[in-house]
Amino acid sequence: MDNSRSLFVENPDTDFIRNRKLDFSTVINNIISMEAGSLKDELLKLNDYSIDTPTASAFIQARNKIKVDAFKSLFNNFNKKTSKLKSYKGYRLLAVDGSEEPIDNTFRDKETTVRNCNHLGNSYSAFHINASYDLLECTYDDIIIQGEAEKNENGAFNEIVDRYNGPKAIFIADRNYESYNSFEHVVHSGNKYLIRVKDITSSNNITRSLGPFPDTDEFDIDVSRILTIKQTNEIRKNPQIYKFIPANQRFDYLSKDKPFYDFQCRTVRIKITEDTYECIITSLDRDEFSMEDIKELYNKRWGIETSFRQVKYAIGLHALHSKKRKLIKQEIYARLLLYNFCQRIVQDIKIVKKKTKYTYQVNFTKASHIIRRFLNKKTSGKPPVENLIAKEILPVRPGRTNTRHVSAKKVVCFNYRFD
Repeated sequence: MDNSRSLFVENPDTDFIRNRKLDFSTVINNIISMEAGSLKDELLKLNDYSIDTPTASAFIQARNKIKVDAFKSLFNNFNKKTSKLKSYKGYRLLAVDGSEEPIDNTFRDKETTVRNCNHLGNSYSAFHINASYDLLECTYDDIIIQGEAEKNENGAFNEIVDRYNGPKAIFIADRNYESYNSFEHVVHSGNKYLIRVKDITSSNNITRSLGPFPDTDEFDIDVSRILTIKQTNEIRKNPQIYKFIPANQRFDYLSKDKPFYDFQCRTVRIKITEDTYECIITSLDRDEFSMEDIKELYNKRWGIETSFRQVKYAIGLHALHSKKRKLIKQEIYARLLLYNFCQRIVQDIKIVKKKTKYTYQVNFTKASHIIRRFLNKKTSGKPPVENLIAKEILPVRPGRTNTRHVSAKKVVCFNYRFD
């Protein structure tokens, strides 16, 4: 990228044309390697506490010259060159979900600022990160960043599906992604989907329009409907054959010239506990994927939830180093890129098995600190990264549960910069 940096800077004729300490590659590498400390402290660490350490102001000016597309390109090219393409029955498992990233509320705009969000009339600012996550490789495959005030998770899901050009995959998503439009975007892409929907007992869900269902706690049935934008007496009288799509509900495969569309899916209801159930709508073939396979695949989706936690706290996305929206987007891509970089290394660490009570896994937080420590070092030879990481392990304790304490998400105040 440094050899073609004119493609990634705001002013190709003037930006990074001179030989300076903060050159193009150094600035990008520093942004990727930064931790959650204040900007001044991070620059001191990245420069080994040298007397010639650039000032925070100089660093901000330098990174402001770089386009967000530079980090997006780096993220995509890194994935292409390092992906190992693990599969489940021949399919990649890609979970799609979103996460809110609170940002400084000093600057307010239509994209990120949510106004009058409660009865007190308060407002807050945030970006919404829409991501597809490879559940087997434990890395992010694609990212779409939206302002919280203009977020559209279903639209982002469809965009992620439409631009995916890898091996055949199963797109797995939770509730809020259930829509006929999303289902068919995956079908038209040549891939499969598995999306959790509200239970049939809910008064407001897509599943009710696919009934009637068997009078059993669990079931696994095929459903077909003719989707249409017309409202004739025949269509109203036959809800088990037709499904009317109103004008305010987006469906990209209906028009005046093509008012009918054949829709087919598989609906599965699974018992979780004595009195709770989950409903899944999927395009997976019953001969290839049993009900137990469906349950296992949906359970794997939890990997994207834990990954968001690791990105925010182990990698440090919760503590941003800028208030400008453009620079925040740079950091989002940089943190997710660093997460992928760390996971590529951690996944290959071999832990010696011993006769102990628990199976052990790598402590990802410690591993990320070790990797960052050596990422910026220009030392000769091979640093002992793998050996150091292999010593930082934690026991795997399956079945442990903790009470969930839900609280409002808050941005880390910039007062943390003060010493």
